Amino acid sequence: MTRIWGPGARLVVGLALAAAAIALALPRVTGTSWRPILDALTHPSAGQLALLAVLWLAGLWVHTPSLTAALPGLSHRRALMLNLSGSCVSNLLPLGGAAGTVLNWRMARAWGFGSAAFGRWALVTNLADTVVKLLLPGVVLCWFALAGDRGAARLAGPGALGLALLVVLVLAVVLVGRDDRALRRVGGLADRLAARHPRLPDAPEGWGERAARFRAESADLVRAGWHRMLGGKVLYAAFQALLLWACLAVVGAPSAPLLVASAFVVERLLSMVVLTPGATGVVEVGMAGALTALGAPAAPAAAGVLLYRAFVIGMEVPVGGLTLLGWWVARRREASPVRSVIRVHPVGPSPRSGAHDAGSVPTEGASPWSTPVSAAPGSPSAG
Repeated sequence: MTRIWGPGARLVVGLALAAAAIALALPRVTGTSWRPILDALTHPSAGQLALLAVLWLAGLWVHTPSLTAALPGLSHRRALMLNLSGSCVSNLLPLGGAAGTVLNWRMARAWGFGSAAFGRWALVTNLADTVVKLLLPGVVLCWFALAGDRGAARLAGPGALGLALLVVLVLAVVLVGRDDRALRRVGGLADRLAARHPRLPDAPEGWGERAARFRAESADLVRAGWHRMLGGKVLYAAFQALLLWACLAVVGAPSAPLLVASAFVVERLLSMVVLTPGATGVVEVGMAGALTALGAPAAPAAAGVLLYRAFVIGMEVPVGGLTLLGWWVARRREASPVRSVIRVHPVGPSPRSGAHDAGSVPTEGASPWSTPVSAAPGSPSAG
């Protein structure tokens, strides 16, 4: 059974479900057919597509401060590599976020970061991302109310749901972040289970103590860099919304700010429903349905949504795949015994000698692909 539902089978099934959802549900929800949708997709010129690609890349770059703030010592180039490679894997598999996280963990370990530091990075970046996604519906609802638009009623449900989930999330974070008692209780239970079942992993200092230390260090990390973490996420969302506006504009769909904001909010919320790779199919149908419900013409609205998703989901697969390939090739070269023998070392002491410990990452002048010579596997992270 494991072989039947391996990664390859999950990839095929996930892509088939996504393609079926788009092919069958998109025309039905928007009330059009595929011929006018495909005609609208032929409108953008090569120059316009190039500008859209630049806008997409700019959005990824402004997102990197959020990632570097959560993992001190991580460069912006490597943060971009983590983003692209993890998204490549996540967008290929249903519920692929776990596989993308494991890949990012291996890359971070190769660069000298410890598992605990990476765990904090994964926790706080995903937390910041979720906060921004749940906050957007409330912002757009307030925008509708100030503009006196009657379309606000159509977003009342998603807005209320997003704000309710945001309140629950914030309360949970505050309760866990202020007190270790709940963590220690759960850790004590984990210690008892590990003692009874030798195959389960144990913690020498106790799982409760380890969880409490992890919480304290995560809280310190958030206090020091929360403005960069949230700022990078907000800028990233702003650039993606701008990309959606541009995609709608080049295919001839109305691109009023409120219309674009409404579709973008639907996309942010539905992107958390990862039943298919990258929530593909679910998001496209939901966005196109929201646009047509707010008065946008069906075929251009559907075409604009497909073009937008081709960048934010489709482009991440080949570009992230090339990034991952470059990292893998660099790792192979570093592991080659011939390369280790012929590697040339500078004569004399390094001007930065002793500036970092064994877990530090290379300086900005080093290749973003390679493993630092000083970083041994399992060494502590720079954070």
